[in-house]
Amino acid sequence: MIVGKYKKVQGFTLIELLITVTIIAVLASLAAPSFAVFIKQDRLTTSANHLSAVYKFARSEAVKRVETITLTQDENSWLVQATRNGVVVTLKRFEPLHESIDVGLVERIVRSTGELNLASNILVTDKDNSTTDLRLCILQSGQSWVDKAVNNCA
Repeated sequence: MIVGKYKKVQGFTLIELLITVTIIAVLASLAAPSFAVFIKQDRLTTSANHLSAVYKFARSEAVKRVETITLTQDENSWLVQATRNGVVVTLKRFEPLHESIDVGLVERIVRSTGELNLASNILVTDKDNSTTDLRLCILQSGQSWVDKAVNNCA
């Protein structure tokens, strides 16, 4: 009589698959809240860096054109403007990247030398305690950097 060979079955059982999916679901539910804070902080950082780039554009335009440039904000845009023959001309309009971010931008005047009238700082916040607010710091010389708001450009 011939005895049949047993074939070893490879693969996962349904129980093993369910346990793996359950473990992954539990780990994902634990990681989701911290990931949301990470996304909020990244939005804040991106907005601060975008504002810094807009300021640097305004400064470079002032030096390049050898004229005073104004960086200001209208309802939902940041504007880089010049005054020519008494008429305000918008050189470039920048849209904020995230509507949930509040930027305390008031009019800043950049001279043709790249300097400002006064040292300045612009608060970038999302009014959420789980994130760290940022500040665009600008020296009177025109040099700028982004820092944590608690440091107050010191």
